[in-house]
Amino acid sequence: MNQPAARAAYVNGRIYTVDAARPWVEAILVEDGRIAEVGSSAAILAAAGDGCTVVDLAGRMVMPGIHDAHGHILLAGLKHRYECRLPADALGRDYGERLCDCIACSRGKLSGWVIGGDFNPTLSAPGEVDRKYLDEKFPDTPVYLHDYSLHHGLANSKALELAGITADTPDPFGGRIVRRAGSNEPTGELVERATWQLFNAMPSPEPDVHHAALRWALETASRFGVTGIQEASASRPELEMLQQIDREDGLTLRVYAHIPWREEHFGHATTEALDRLIEERRRFESARLKTDFVKVFMDGSPLGPHFTDAQIDPVTGQPQPGKLLHSREDLATALIAWDKAGITAKIHCTGDAAVQLVLQAMRDMRAASKEGTIQEISHCCFVQPDDLASFAELDVTAEMSPPIWFGDMPELAAFRDRGYPFGTLARMGARVTVGTDWTFLPEPNLFPALQGLLQHGAESVDLATGIEMLTLAGARAVGAEDKAGSLEPGKSADFIILDRDLFAIPVDEIGDTRVLTTVFEGHILHDVR
Repeated sequence: MNQPAARAAYVNGRIYTVDAARPWVEAILVEDGRIAEVGSSAAILAAAGDGCTVVDLAGRMVMPGIHDAHGHILLAGLKHRYECRLPADALGRDYGERLCDCIACSRGKLSGWVIGGDFNPTLSAPGEVDRKYLDEKFPDTPVYLHDYSLHHGLANSKALELAGITADTPDPFGGRIVRRAGSNEPTGELVERATWQLFNAMPSPEPDVHHAALRWALETASRFGVTGIQEASASRPELEMLQQIDREDGLTLRVYAHIPWREEHFGHATTEALDRLIEERRRFESARLKTDFVKVFMDGSPLGPHFTDAQIDPVTGQPQPGKLLHSREDLATALIAWDKAGITAKIHCTGDAAVQLVLQAMRDMRAASKEGTIQEISHCCFVQPDDLASFAELDVTAEMSPPIWFGDMPELAAFRDRGYPFGTLARMGARVTVGTDWTFLPEPNLFPALQGLLQHGAESVDLATGIEMLTLAGARAVGAEDKAGSLEPGKSADFIILDRDLFAIPVDEIGDTRVLTTVFEGHILHDVR
């Protein structure tokens, strides 16, 4: 980043500070990357003095920079810049031919493998999602396609061979090798932890590809006003690159890196290597990169056809068997150790049984350990009514991804009908944050999510509450509320200028909001005014 102007006054604006004591001001004075004063335009201009750069906001709305509570920065860069993209309506029998079109455009070939996605297996006829259609076009090149949930995938015969997956390979705990009818022969489709063996055989992309993908993702985040992000799948190469960028040029947002625990697919390393990475995490810290965070998967994906989320059976009242990935005892033991080490866990829970077990384990942790670190449940798609009060009681952050709920895919109807109780949680005093789950979405755009927060029936919230969920609540969830999340003197000068006043337009127009300017630590990173 270039050095910001030593002093800059932003005046004549509609500035929403997210500071309950002073929610609206006209102007901000920035000094050396921090907010020196807020107030009226006349007062800020008087305080600015000679030599101060003056920016006329011309009545535009300004708000704090966005905290994306759930993103996958490097994976998003690789996916959207280097992998093959299949059309949304692609059928299994066409995957090979569509990939050939991609390769002709010089995309998708990474370290000798063809990588792509995201296919929707529910669109194809039974038996049609099969490696044979990939083998026709790629008999000697390993191919792997991510499915639309990003939890499962399809490999061709060469990729299975390199991974050592055969008809004799047993299904791992928490995963399944899909097999052809009447035999043990793998179709190539791998569900959840069945992907681990393949990912451990897949070579890492070339360093220059990794670096370029990460740079692109950081620039894209700035275009959408993101000044802080919780990286939900931090790998060793990503941590090394983020630290290098921050030390050499300065990161363009704050990254709170969550290292996967016992999750080899999203961690892109063995369980043992991930354990070592958690132990060594502070080696990678820098001014804008914080690493006292881990990511845990308690269940899988709530999307069909595999439905690996852990739901409570409505008949028995018990968790569906085989869906929970950790026991209450094992998770509580880990949480107690992390609490003592000052580590925050972000725990992936898409089903209500997963949420319930994690809350039980967190109650065990609170009883045994008094350090008081903030802990977090990710996604919270479905929560049993009796479990809602535990979030505020145990000081557990409820992180949700309403952009997924906001989508128009028929597979998401259940989320729209009965998912995401963010309104009830907010009214109970729980900390609620919002994430894009980028790469699931094509862009890290949280304004459609903000509109969704206001249009969810009985679970809706008001606009001020929704904006706080996108800003200050996120900063609080990672212990950064002293430097970010609201526009107050002493905090970092992180704010965005919008193309519309969110408080003066119909709710239906909020999702179309564009960020005109992104300012981070006083630097103008993105500006289309």
